[in-house]
Amino acid sequence: MGKLSPAIALMAPLLMASALTPSHAADMTFDRALNASKEPQNWLLYYGNYQGYRFSPLTAINAETVKNLKPVFAVALGGLQSGGRYAFGNLEGTPLVENGIMYVTDGWGSVYAIDVSSGTRGLIKWKFDPGIDRAWAGDVACCGVNNRGVALWKDKVISIALDGRMFELNKATGEKVWERKIADPALGETITMAPLVVRDLAIVGPAGGEFGIRGFIDATDLNTGKQAWRTYTIPGPGEPGHDTWKDGEDHWKHGGAPVWETATYDPETDTIYQGVGNAGADWDPQYRPGDNKWAASVLALNPADGKIKWGFQYTPNDPFDFDEISEHPIIDAKVDGKERKLVVHAARNGFFYALDRTDGAFVAGKQYVDKLNWTTGLDPETGLPANYDPKAGVQVYSAGTHGMRGAPMATICPSHFGAKNWEPTAYNPTLNMLYIPSIEGCDGIQTVAQKDFVDQGGSVKPRDRFSGGSFKLTSRLYGSLKAIDPTTGDIKASVRLDFPNYAGALATAGNLVFLGQPDGNFTAYDAKTLKQVWNFNVGTGINAPAISYSVNGKQYIAVLAGSRQSPFVMQSDPSLKFSSTTSMLFVFGL
Repeated sequence: MGKLSPAIALMAPLLMASALTPSHAADMTFDRALNASKEPQNWLLYYGNYQGYRFSPLTAINAETVKNLKPVFAVALGGLQSGGRYAFGNLEGTPLVENGIMYVTDGWGSVYAIDVSSGTRGLIKWKFDPGIDRAWAGDVACCGVNNRGVALWKDKVISIALDGRMFELNKATGEKVWERKIADPALGETITMAPLVVRDLAIVGPAGGEFGIRGFIDATDLNTGKQAWRTYTIPGPGEPGHDTWKDGEDHWKHGGAPVWETATYDPETDTIYQGVGNAGADWDPQYRPGDNKWAASVLALNPADGKIKWGFQYTPNDPFDFDEISEHPIIDAKVDGKERKLVVHAARNGFFYALDRTDGAFVAGKQYVDKLNWTTGLDPETGLPANYDPKAGVQVYSAGTHGMRGAPMATICPSHFGAKNWEPTAYNPTLNMLYIPSIEGCDGIQTVAQKDFVDQGGSVKPRDRFSGGSFKLTSRLYGSLKAIDPTTGDIKASVRLDFPNYAGALATAGNLVFLGQPDGNFTAYDAKTLKQVWNFNVGTGINAPAISYSVNGKQYIAVLAGSRQSPFVMQSDPSLKFSSTTSMLFVFGL
């Protein structure tokens, strides 16, 4: 090889440096969001796309090469901070990646911009701490200190905090541009969900169904930092569905129906699909006779103004705490030889549903959980539980499966945790296969007559527990990963897991499915057979779904690990008693 000229020799280090430096990130536009699949090197949206697939088109890591997958670097997040028993939040977030920069949150909503462009290390560029009063906010959070991620918009990062605030941050520096108070933790409202950005609106809603809030879906105009619209998930007087709260004492005002998982969006019909949580009080349906719309439902809304186009309720008068807040993927498929526009859902109540996304009509439904006793099936015409009585104020589905006042503890299958909770599914559009991470098993429910709130003449104060009973583990829960045909609900493959799943799935075009577990195992399965093809134990529990991205042409898999272990897992599995909580990002490559 000949000697380099002085000019070329001088330029060589600069060229090498530029190859390792992230390219200048373009603004995150609505067009880029609509066409996220055209940037397979990036992971730009919470689900990877608006449709909720959690699918990576990258193929370098596949069923043949995955045996060579290994950890290439890790990044410690957060560390031990003030907050007493809330020193650590739960890591349930989905990282976003844009041109070699990863944006990720810890459990307390601190946002980190991490340069991952070298492929050999992650270098934190900036960190934004929302400054939450941890002891106070942690006591309010009904079900753990959680944060599930951020959104990108133009040259900004949009984030939320547990105490109900939304932030717009400068993407380059992490500097706060504005903040807006959306939810009120003094009332038991908290925000844990990653925002959905459609055009210039960021859409979120509050958790807090166990504290008697009235749920809502809220949009912020990102140009101004002001509210654009708010739609309550419980209809008020004069609104369609209000008559399904039949107690006659305005219990709808504290009726729950929270939202705490990100909606999906269908550009073709310009509709968002938001899952809605349980009614309050959770386990005392006699306190709230009627179907209790729109608890335990999916709502189709216009993202421009929040107007409800249609709703479908999975479990009317839900006495089981079967939140249906989780994702609703959008799929075009043939059903009985006809092209159908579907929105599908692996429900917490143990059934898989396919609905027509233009009008909410029931298309198909099938049990996917191993054991289900609360109903005998679904009505093939309506999709409602087969033993639903439209004339009854209080639904008694299958006797002995849910508590009633003065009755002994009931056994419910699936457990009240649900066949699948918030943990997201993944969909491989090439194989037309939906992967459902599940919580299998049963538990007990005991009903106690719920007292009224102070504003309705009772003794219950804001932030008091508002559950109308309690639950008890009656047997060891376990988990499963199931591959189903989303047009029929037929199970094509299944694998039993040692632990109930609290993480969620990632599917890839390399025909793999990745899943983390509470004992630290991070596993890849063959997408067709669900045979395990790779495993690595990170040494601490995983409660977050993985993503895939690439830099400089090389594919990586990233996952957050280190959540506080669920006490209900620990109770059943003493082997995890001394497992340590950390706050880590792990990245794997070939």
